[in-house]
Amino acid sequence: APNMLDHLGNEFLVWLWHTLQNETDTIPLADGSEVAVMLAKTLMLDCPRGENGRDSLTDDAPTRLPEALRALQSGKLPRKAGLILVRHGAQYEFTMQAESLAISGAMLPKPEEQGLSAADVKVARIDSLRHLSETLDLLFDAYRRRRAGSDWSKEVSRIKTWLTAA
Repeated sequence: APNMLDHLGNEFLVWLWHTLQNETDTIPLADGSEVAVMLAKTLMLDCPRGENGRDSLTDDAPTRLPEALRALQSGKLPRKAGLILVRHGAQYEFTMQAESLAISGAMLPKPEEQGLSAADVKVARIDSLRHLSETLDLLFDAYRRRRAGSDWSKEVSRIKTWLTAA
């Protein structure tokens, strides 16, 4: 429906998949930094019309499996994906639910506990969570800028070509 925006998460994951597989695994961000991205461990694809069923794939790189691309080609959309992000030397691993952009199972970098008080460890964990949130916001913003840009139709054509050529 035109007033429903839950498709943006699915579109974001398809764009991310295409970008990682065909262009680069490092995406420049609006703050001048970069984020290295990997789709990892889990990928769930589902038919939005409920016609073709659901595929749930588990692998170190599930998007590299031939059945993942075939599922996408058959009209299934990524509903949940495992992601690894690395920005400013910090690595985050989590699962993203496409429709809500909800994050679950986030693994944050372990703070260096030598000489830190319990309170300092908690503060370091909170800082890691803030950094993850900022990184996700900037990554989605990179997609949003492309999506709202004048070259989006060319991007969609490249994605369609990728899907039909494979």
